[in-house]
Amino acid sequence: MKRKLLVAYSMTSTHVQTTLDYLRALKSELGYDATYLHVTHEAVIDFDFNAAGFDIVFHNYCSRLCFDGYVSQSYLDALKRFSGLKVIAVQDEYDDTNRLKAAIKECGFQIVLTCVPQDSLEYVYPRAEFPGVEFITVFTGYVPDDYAESLPQPTPLAERPIVLGYRGRDIGPRYGRLGFEKYEIGRRMKEVCDTQGVVNDIAMDEASRIYGSAWFDFVGRCRAMLGSESGSNVFDFDGRVAAELKRMQKRLGRTPTHAEFQPIVGRLDTEINMGQISPRIFVCAVMRTPMVLFRGRYSDAIAPDEHYIPLELDFSNADQVLHRLDNIQSLAAMAERAYAHLVASGEFGYCANFGKLKGKFETTLARLNRQSVSTSLQPNTVASGRHAYEMQWPTDEPGGMDRFNASQLLANQGSAALLKMSTAMRNAMDAIEMLQRHKRSQTEEPAYGAGECPAGVSNKCSWTNIFAQSKAVISI
Repeated sequence: MKRKLLVAYSMTSTHVQTTLDYLRALKSELGYDATYLHVTHEAVIDFDFNAAGFDIVFHNYCSRLCFDGYVSQSYLDALKRFSGLKVIAVQDEYDDTNRLKAAIKECGFQIVLTCVPQDSLEYVYPRAEFPGVEFITVFTGYVPDDYAESLPQPTPLAERPIVLGYRGRDIGPRYGRLGFEKYEIGRRMKEVCDTQGVVNDIAMDEASRIYGSAWFDFVGRCRAMLGSESGSNVFDFDGRVAAELKRMQKRLGRTPTHAEFQPIVGRLDTEINMGQISPRIFVCAVMRTPMVLFRGRYSDAIAPDEHYIPLELDFSNADQVLHRLDNIQSLAAMAERAYAHLVASGEFGYCANFGKLKGKFETTLARLNRQSVSTSLQPNTVASGRHAYEMQWPTDEPGGMDRFNASQLLANQGSAALLKMSTAMRNAMDAIEMLQRHKRSQTEEPAYGAGECPAGVSNKCSWTNIFAQSKAVISI
């Protein structure tokens, strides 16, 4: 019998292609009977994970526990009662890290998939605080094993209309050097390209962001793509960094620059080297699009001049980089090396890496002596009111924003209808109470004295009006 895996996630995050790829790979590559459960935005979880026969609960990174109230309390309560294997995948661990650490302990996760390098685990997750918890360093995403077959043949580099492309954003000074680089590489290189007349499509505003399959189309139209390391070295364990940023914003009347905020995050920026490889780099490799990247660690997965064109942090070699983009033959050779290393090798695919994780899961399940059982899914209680519309059940595929918006609309409309009905019912009950208190024949005489009418009942409280209130329930 296949083991049953419950994947906890948020429907509001699946518009990001890499998140959707990750969620789907949990089903396709682990070989478990996997279903998905939306657990954020006050989702109501009213069934027992043990009674439903689940062996593993996998808490995905898009359901972020560092944000107070984001993940529903009913899910957390059910998770705490669960006696099987609890796995959490975390990203962006630098936001309110202590809150995340507390949640790991309170929920009883036995395995944590982290982006923190093994040589820095003690800085973020001291072993003394997490006895019996295994921390496994992973990437933020991998290469879906069907990418190469499912996507159209890449356009030859010489035929691509955009010489250099990029999409980034200004995430402010809170995240230190790595966060600043995501914006600065776009800003500076656009200036250089525009000055030299190099055709580019570089933007850092929210309106220009690209999601879903359109991202592959964009990458496939570019001769080369800019990029930088993912993540942040600035771990805000207790929220002090974020609080200081708010104070400076209030004092200055604007967001401080990276240089102005450097005294706050400078020391923290040197405590750890998170420099991660981004799933964007895998997309570039699949699309045979050469990469122009700041020199960095990139999870020790790629090397400068072998897999990407290095750009110095001070942009001192920007002219030489643009000159290299004119050498189509050299670019094509580099793109093929990156493809062979990152895609064709299978080393960075979901199949290989989730296969390793499955071995870890099975070892822990054996220690828990967890046996798979076949049971039915039953609610703990009969839901009423808004909860009836917010109730979440496992689904075969992860839902998206359309489903989320539809469920929210239904919950809001359903709540309004139920409120209207409960008001009418209350008025009807008031009417019945009047009938019991005044055993009189039907007349138009007031049933109550002046000022005694219950709220919502007609002012004269005549028998005709009493019956009208009762009939109102039927009309809803």
